[in-house]
Amino acid sequence: MAPNQIPPAENERLEDLHILLVDDDNAFLDLVQAMLKAIGVGHVTRASSGRDAFEKLLASPRVVDVILCDQNMAEGTGLELLWVVRTAQIKSVRPDACFLLLTASGDHETVGLAARLDVSGYLIKPVTPQKLRAAISQGRKRAIKIDFNRYKQVQLPTPQ
Repeated sequence: MAPNQIPPAENERLEDLHILLVDDDNAFLDLVQAMLKAIGVGHVTRASSGRDAFEKLLASPRVVDVILCDQNMAEGTGLELLWVVRTAQIKSVRPDACFLLLTASGDHETVGLAARLDVSGYLIKPVTPQKLRAAISQGRKRAIKIDFNRYKQVQLPTPQ
């Protein structure tokens, strides 16, 4: 293990994970990517918006194990991407994929909508390597019973 790596939790093999990291702030992408590397994640794909993430998911030659996505972005919010994943709009991504929503605030509407879409985890910025590792571990353990009819009825707010 490299000196700057955080020791793994019991039996987790983060080096095998492929994480899609989505945020429209390049400095934040750099920071979280460095944290993911520090906790031992092997493969990170970056996207700068929900739209970019959608395109990268469509084109990915490798299965994405975890989607770590900001909520507030100009071109496709985190909730919109979560809705697309849960309603199986991207055939190469399992609808029950681990989806962790990142946000700067935990407003009730966003939290409620994310819960209705069975978000795997919710992180409020600022993020630490320990919080990141815990969220990935807990999110991947959470079993989701997909309910396409319920998901399709979720009305997302229109972007401002």
